Amino acid sequence: MMKKAIALVCAILMAATALTACGRKIIKNGDAPAPVSSAADNNQTSSVAESVTSTPASSAADTSSAPVGSNVKVEASKNSKASDGIKVEGIPFFDDYSKNVYLLITNDSGKDCNLDINVDFFKDGKIVGTTSNYIDAVAKGTTVCEEFSCDEDFNSYEYKVDASDLSSYEVPVDQDLALEVSQLTDKVIVSLTNNGKTPANYVWYDVFFYKNGKLVDHNNNYCYDDDSEIKPGATVRSECSTYVEGGFDDAKVYFHGEGNNNS
Repeated sequence: MMKKAIALVCAILMAATALTACGRKIIKNGDAPAPVSSAADNNQTSSVAESVTSTPASSAADTSSAPVGSNVKVEASKNSKASDGIKVEGIPFFDDYSKNVYLLITNDSGKDCNLDINVDFFKDGKIVGTTSNYIDAVAKGTTVCEEFSCDEDFNSYEYKVDASDLSSYEVPVDQDLALEVSQLTDKVIVSLTNNGKTPANYVWYDVFFYKNGKLVDHNNNYCYDDDSEIKPGATVRSECSTYVEGGFDDAKVYFHGEGNNNS
């Protein structure tokens, strides 16, 4: 998450002159009607309505009821590996600006953990790219999303996801965050409420936009206050837009934040 926070600073500076090379745009937190509260969860499905609506979140570890898929025929290698209890689902998505694989990683290990992730990209069996990242303080029973990009064309990828124990200062917070999604014609408004006792730092979320069950766009944004956190008892909102022609009729949101024992 710290890497994402650093990347966010760069994205905000670039947004003053352009929407960024990959077509993503960071949008400053906007005002919205207060949504109905729901149980804590870290993914959300919502339905289109003419006015702002809210839908309670579904189970964090269960994504079967939500639209998933890809706009390209790219498959994960059978050599892909993950630690025991870690489930991985890949969503390849190509657009005019980037070629990405989004990994949805569910922690069913029965304990909180850190994740180290590596992804190799292949074109007809030949490696054309590699990248890695990490996600700290992943709460048990939750699903997180991470983006991996390749500059070259690829038609398969191989991931390796290793889980490790938390350090003494890391505290999971996703299980304490209640998510509400309000869906409009060309954007979603995300509301996160911290029902725990630990501030949630650097909360970031990914949105997958669907039309008639087909993935048509992806975007992401942050959701925290001027102190880069969601304080206990507080609700923070931000919005995330899609610029795809024809709009969307469904959306899926995944978020992740971190806490620490110094809070």
